[in-house]
Amino acid sequence: MEQLRERSRARMEEYLQGRTVLESELEECVWDYYRKTVPSLQEFYSRYTPEWEVFYANETLSSADFLTFLQRMETAFRKRYTLAELDVSYYISRLSQLPERSEERAALQELFLDKWHHLLSVKEYDYQYQHLFRLCGGFALLDKSFGLKTEGNLRGSRVKWLLRNHPELYQKVVPYEKAMEQNRQIRELVRCLGKNVGGRKESFDSLSGLRADSLIHHAAQSDVEGVTLGDDLNSLLPVEYCYLTDEGLYPVFMQRYVEKRLQQFDSYSREDRSDRSPEKKKVSAQGPYIICVDTSGSMREGRERLAKSAVLAIARLTEATSRKCYVINFSEDIQTLLVRDLKTDFPVLVDFLQRRFDGGTDVRPAFAEALMMLRTHGWHRADVVLISDFEMPPPDDALLADIHRARLRGTSFYALVFGTHPETDYLHECEKYWEMY
Repeated sequence: MEQLRERSRARMEEYLQGRTVLESELEECVWDYYRKTVPSLQEFYSRYTPEWEVFYANETLSSADFLTFLQRMETAFRKRYTLAELDVSYYISRLSQLPERSEERAALQELFLDKWHHLLSVKEYDYQYQHLFRLCGGFALLDKSFGLKTEGNLRGSRVKWLLRNHPELYQKVVPYEKAMEQNRQIRELVRCLGKNVGGRKESFDSLSGLRADSLIHHAAQSDVEGVTLGDDLNSLLPVEYCYLTDEGLYPVFMQRYVEKRLQQFDSYSREDRSDRSPEKKKVSAQGPYIICVDTSGSMREGRERLAKSAVLAIARLTEATSRKCYVINFSEDIQTLLVRDLKTDFPVLVDFLQRRFDGGTDVRPAFAEALMMLRTHGWHRADVVLISDFEMPPPDDALLADIHRARLRGTSFYALVFGTHPETDYLHECEKYWEMY
């Protein structure tokens, strides 16, 4: 684990600093690879087991029996050790010349056993380190050709990193990222949305940075019905505490804890942890993002590509600003998707990027959904982004009044305009809008 962490952090330093890769994701990758390779570490204890068994079986032999043993095993020793390491012929010759019960012969026998033990320990130690380095070298994140095979490395691209396990989606999604980076209007929109609007600062949850599985909860089990295996530290059998407190057995305890193989009491009732978030995060004092995207037939081809690129660009802000993103796709009806965390919800976002734009245009359901969300707890300060050609009937007085009330409560409206003849009444309600070419 130490080798994996040290080498992977050194290898990924550039990506960590640029937030292409998050610290938590790297740690997750390290742990996942460690769990997969732990079984192969058992070779440490089996590689030289036969030779160790021979050593321990013969270290207490009498002088006569020990000489017979060396004569019988002379060929085997020569195969395993050079003359400079262990000259078995010399020891056989000297032991044969010395009196059987002499102190000198006993000392020479002890010297041979010490050298053999040292050489065997060094061989095993060297093998273990070689094996560890081979395992670390097999960690994909340490590969110098790191990245997707389809496009080279991942320098600076958060999207490419998230797609590393989905190469079949890579060619479909990356064009939207390229369009997003090359389009000036989308870049300006992202800069505007990413700013600390109105001086509102980022706030933090009271348990920010703490993982739920690192907190100790009181056991809720009340009816023990047997013994099982797991990693619940509140339900351990007494024998496991012996492993935990013994310095020599502590590594065994930790390995079994990682593998969830600790012996623990089983019970019929269990504590319900379904309502606990796996990780507490910082919470933005700014509102989330609401994106209304026109997916009608008039938004096909080049407009479609840029509209999807804008959605991808705003969704990427969810990590940088700790703000949720709610996407409302409208044509003749609406479809919605929620992006709370880019990594977790990325498959849903990719699914949206694969949909075709088609059908007529009816903006009223989209505005009704957006205004309803603005009245929902936690969404009242949301920024609303409208992406459309705005070639539609003008808004009625009731809709304009709802928009005015939302703006008074702190909501900002922005727009990307694709049409050549847009309905300007919508644009007059926006803090800022960009004409797309």
